[in-house]
Amino acid sequence: MNDSQYNEYDVISLVEKLYPFAYSITGAGNDKAISAYLEELDFTIHEYDSGQSLHGWHIPHAWQVQQAKIFCQNQVVYDAALSPLGVGILSPSFSGELSLTQLQKHLVSDPNQPDAIPYHWQNLYRPLERDWAICIPDKLRQSLTEASYRVELITDSTPGTMKVLDFYLPGESEQTIVLNGHNCHPFQANDDISGCAVAIRVMQALLKLKRRKFSYRVIIAPELHGPMFWLNALSEAERHKIFGCVLFKSVGNSASLKLQHSYTGVDDIDKAAEFAMQSRYQEFEQGDFRAIYGNDETVFEAPPYNIPTISLTRWPFPEYHTDLDTPDRLDETALSDTFATTLALIEHLEYNRRYTVNFTGLVCLSAYGLYKSVPPVDDSGVDYNSLSGRWNKLMNCLPREIEDNMSVFDLALKYQLPVTEVFNYLSQWQENGLLVEKP
Repeated sequence: MNDSQYNEYDVISLVEKLYPFAYSITGAGNDKAISAYLEELDFTIHEYDSGQSLHGWHIPHAWQVQQAKIFCQNQVVYDAALSPLGVGILSPSFSGELSLTQLQKHLVSDPNQPDAIPYHWQNLYRPLERDWAICIPDKLRQSLTEASYRVELITDSTPGTMKVLDFYLPGESEQTIVLNGHNCHPFQANDDISGCAVAIRVMQALLKLKRRKFSYRVIIAPELHGPMFWLNALSEAERHKIFGCVLFKSVGNSASLKLQHSYTGVDDIDKAAEFAMQSRYQEFEQGDFRAIYGNDETVFEAPPYNIPTISLTRWPFPEYHTDLDTPDRLDETALSDTFATTLALIEHLEYNRRYTVNFTGLVCLSAYGLYKSVPPVDDSGVDYNSLSGRWNKLMNCLPREIEDNMSVFDLALKYQLPVTEVFNYLSQWQENGLLVEKP
């Protein structure tokens, strides 16, 4: 595959467009961002009222910071409201005098990034431990001296809706591949506006294909809560149509692209990703389910959905969950590479077909132009391990392999041949009326 054909799909510009919003699970930031997404794809917007619960998970109300200052001797030491990350998400209001020791228990900083303001998210997913927190550069935190401090933190929350963006592209089959990115971290470019941007650009490329075996769906949603409530609202028939899911999680930094497998690790979507990444990189890092990165795979793979879900990620990266995660720090080449690798993955999925034989007895392959190769012969016999030998063996065994319901992936793995070439060879059999593709 030639990546240059995808130059029109500028991923970094889309990251820059979708980045500058105070995203959360609910809130004004998500609401304001909707129009930017709708300019790219005609999304359906699913809304779920705040206050709803599902299996112990709660959609929080829209939360805002009115004031967040730390005083010492009536002087402002730190105004957390100046940064969208300055106050821990969903922090309750607090007003009071504290010693330095007491204050430190509520300060969040990152010693590895002493000038950065970290993103503190724990209140979103641990409501029983909810407490207020001020996020502060570690350099400033370390400079605080023993004294009496006063904190004036005023926050409020109002009813709102969690919004899940859903774009569906039908194919020849109703079996659907979901492409997912999450948009719930305020002003975080790589985590995960990069993933949202790649998913959207991939869908825009798929829209131009003349033929698609699978249907495709882009789901942009707050992590965990979004897919959870969206799946729960789907009918059983709709859920059963989901063939697999690809999660894009922090895919714009310069580290190598990694593959995290589905729960089983052997589903077709796993194989497609492996084939695609082997063809592009030869060697690459891969890991078992939840062994590289933790995110929405647990939602899609949970019973009764059991949707095979893989993740593509370049995590970890130094700016993770800090105000340093900005578009200017992303790697345009890495974003384009993630985009192209995803299309290669999809291309491999589209190639994976099964067939039935449409002949009896032994076919004279040369009469149909299907005689692929003759393996080398020497004093030790036929070398069936050579490339031509493997093709020759496939050529002679293909009728029985098809009878045994072997797919293109199965054949490529067994004979150690490129998926695209195996598909093209079987297509020649099909064009000659010797094979019929299974629905």
